[in-house]
Amino acid sequence: MLTLSYSSIKKYAFCALALPFIVFAIGWLEWYWAVVAVGATLACIWLGCFQRQKSNEEKKIVSLSESEEKIAVKKWIFFLLIFIALVWVWQSGIGGFWAQSKDYPWRNAIYRDIVLKDWPVYYDLYDGALVYYIGFWLPPALIGKLALLFGANDIAAFQVASVAIFIWSVVFIVILFSLLITLLKADTTKKQLLVILGFVFFSGLDILGSIEPLGANLYHLEWWADDYQYSSFTTCMFWVFNQSIIPWVSLACLLQEKTVRNYVFLGMMCLFSGPLPFIGFFLFCVALGIIKCVEAVQNKKLAMFLKDVVSPSNMLAVAFIFVFIATYLLSNMAISGDGALRIGQDTTVTRESISDTEEVTEEQSSTFENVGTYLKFVLFEFGFYALLIARKNYKKPLFYVMLGGLLIFPFVKIGEGYDFPMRASIPALFYLYYLVMQFFMEEKYWMKKKGTTNRLLYIVLVIVFLLGTVTPIVEFYRGCRQVAKYSLDNPLEDYLYTLDGTTPGWEVETGYEYANFVALNPGQHAFFRYFAKDLK
Repeated sequence: MLTLSYSSIKKYAFCALALPFIVFAIGWLEWYWAVVAVGATLACIWLGCFQRQKSNEEKKIVSLSESEEKIAVKKWIFFLLIFIALVWVWQSGIGGFWAQSKDYPWRNAIYRDIVLKDWPVYYDLYDGALVYYIGFWLPPALIGKLALLFGANDIAAFQVASVAIFIWSVVFIVILFSLLITLLKADTTKKQLLVILGFVFFSGLDILGSIEPLGANLYHLEWWADDYQYSSFTTCMFWVFNQSIIPWVSLACLLQEKTVRNYVFLGMMCLFSGPLPFIGFFLFCVALGIIKCVEAVQNKKLAMFLKDVVSPSNMLAVAFIFVFIATYLLSNMAISGDGALRIGQDTTVTRESISDTEEVTEEQSSTFENVGTYLKFVLFEFGFYALLIARKNYKKPLFYVMLGGLLIFPFVKIGEGYDFPMRASIPALFYLYYLVMQFFMEEKYWMKKKGTTNRLLYIVLVIVFLLGTVTPIVEFYRGCRQVAKYSLDNPLEDYLYTLDGTTPGWEVETGYEYANFVALNPGQHAFFRYFAKDLK
């Protein structure tokens, strides 16, 4: 038997979360700023995980929480957990050992540039610097750079880096699965398997929305609602792993923190690897902070709460981590240039495309269709789940934070794409999964009471969950079909190669084509002017 507890896993989680920023600080910042940033990060880890609590009151709280969180796990279950993580990462295409999604050409190009080019990554052809949420790539990229240092050529170094990112991803997923077990207090083998497999296969009911246009969406179900999409966890793994895995781990930690002392540190690590998921993460931080503040007032411990708010960890993260991450990300062209925030979706009906007599009718029809699509999207993606678990969770404030976010996110748009609702929703969907798994793990309680409403809700929830598993299954099938058709050597997955503008067919003059990934004229931005190493 192995014993898992949040306090023991937390040490590994915090170190893994912090490592990308530490590598970034060393590789991107001037040495004196790097010393400050790395020192602050290491201090946050020590204060959050290793510092002994001093006051008797704090010792009681920590002792009680640790005793409640210790979960016994059979060794074969833990090895199975590792095996599931291996298979999931392998099937996602991370590292290039299986089929990759259509997003990978860009991700492979970014990763290859991080591995093969000097840090900070600079493109002299159009005077641009790589500015993107690159955190997840950095530790394994460092392994590839070491291979270059020891004489490997570019191809061999990238192969080493590909193996490294595969292993790095497996390690993170193992940490995540372990955190889920402690978060949900899965104290039996059955519950532990439910928690792990439930995360892999949790999804909205995309199969119901995709029934009509199934021919067009047969191998990726989640675009059935036009411009609305909430991605399943497996879809996130297969398409946007770099901005999903770290936010998942950050939120799994956040929900188990007994105080607000480490909230800013967790938020910064999430921000660096997923700015859009960070927005959803921030909502939960604020809500949890308010809840803990109210509890502190009720228990006459407001002074202790305020002390936790301005804890050394929080203050160090604000002063010496946030400033570097924020200035770096804000130099991205899509944010500093043409990425203005717009509320609402673009209409598909233009005045030029319809006659004067048809104008009102067409616009009203379009509005009606948009409303209908939105309502169906809400119902299928999270509405059924929320309705079924509301009876048990309607008194929880975070239940309404989750609902509010998932209801509002589809109306928020950044730039020309629809990434905001897809990625900002990641924390809210994570919390929905958490509530659904809680409901499932009370199976004996619900199923013993025949004829009760809760028993009926449980049965319907099982059916809804099983329908949702179709989406991840289709993602797995898409990869298998792709390998069967093209084998593992599929040039469609790596046609871009680099963002330096020299790839045939992707030559650039202004760099605007890579607006989502670069800062143009980087010397004009605060990060590169005051903090970064000289660009080469």
